[in-house]
Amino acid sequence: MKRVGSMILAIVMVLAIGVSMAGCSGEVKLNFGKELVGVTSQLDALNGLKKGDADIAVIDSVMAGYYMNQTEEFKDYQVLDSVVFAEEQYGIAAKKGNEALMSKINEAIIALVDTDYKTVAGKYGLTTELLVKADTQNPYASATDNSWNDVVADKELIIGYTLFAPIAYEEGDGADKKLVGFDIELAEAVVKYLNATYETEVKVTFMVIDWNSKEAMLENGTIDLVWNGMTITQEREAGMTISVPYLANKQVAVIAKADAEKYNAADYDEFVELTADALITVEKGSAGEGIVVDADEE
Repeated sequence: MKRVGSMILAIVMVLAIGVSMAGCSGEVKLNFGKELVGVTSQLDALNGLKKGDADIAVIDSVMAGYYMNQTEEFKDYQVLDSVVFAEEQYGIAAKKGNEALMSKINEAIIALVDTDYKTVAGKYGLTTELLVKADTQNPYASATDNSWNDVVADKELIIGYTLFAPIAYEEGDGADKKLVGFDIELAEAVVKYLNATYETEVKVTFMVIDWNSKEAMLENGTIDLVWNGMTITQEREAGMTISVPYLANKQVAVIAKADAEKYNAADYDEFVELTADALITVEKGSAGEGIVVDADEE
């Protein structure tokens, strides 16, 4: 009986493995491309493209602009200008219900609109993407929950980020390595303003996160904010407390310059045809993934 039982178990396991393998190959329908390669960051997507792991990387235009125009590392790559997938807005996210904390973040950015906000954007070539104005309204101005008071009591604001130039990236080597970027320096300016305005002693701490785990990390209190070029969507607005939109962005395709003719499409429909055999890489959980994956098949 034991032998029969073992045989049955072995058959079940083989069938399970077969189902699992079938589920891992092509069960997700794509809007374009042959196969999706999911990675942990947008920088990983670009590096994967460079290593030959994919043919096209779908990333944020603010990152693509920085790497294509400001560095030598990706001088052989370009944005495919003929196709722009989506225009979007970035927001900062807190745990759902933490409106008092977000009220302070909004207040500070609006107050800094003609100073640090504009200055830091200029440093990273993002002035044309700025969205906050002096008359921008703070939707959480009347919030009375304890989320800001908790940060003040802890004397620490923990911000989750991924490496994503020019939003957040490391500059220098060894002991001289420093975390810089638009969001990093704007967050520091915001905390400095809040400390001066409310006589608090809050320190900002930046924590590298897995982008796909950001919601869980907010929910369990590991981080206080996701401040890292996060696209505002209806789903995220339903599950998190999100700031006023502070930066504009687009989703674009990055390709090797050598492939410019191959993927030079007149419109989106032609792009879909030309990329039928292409491997597409995106950051898991990103807006780029939402562009590539057919929403009806998720």
